[in-house]
Amino acid sequence: MTMRLQLSDEVQREVEQTIRSKASQSLVIDLYATAEEIRSRHDVGEVDLDAVIATVARLAAQCGCAVELGGAKTGNAQSA
Repeated sequence: MTMRLQLSDEVQREVEQTIRSKASQSLVIDLYATAEEIRSRHDVGEVDLDAVIATVARLAAQCGCAVELGGAKTGNAQSA
């Protein structure tokens, strides 16, 4: 059974604004750093962080940005 994670409208708007802002500066978005940046501005728990990460990745791809996994726990930077 797959559980779908839903972000609040406020957090969803924050993700969209952040991606647009970052996309205007660079076509490479650091997935984990961006999600943590959004998380620090909102009361987002660990489970919701996964939803933020997924939304950041989806919106970055829609904007034509590459996704960097630089903040991953392994510490290795990768691009998708």
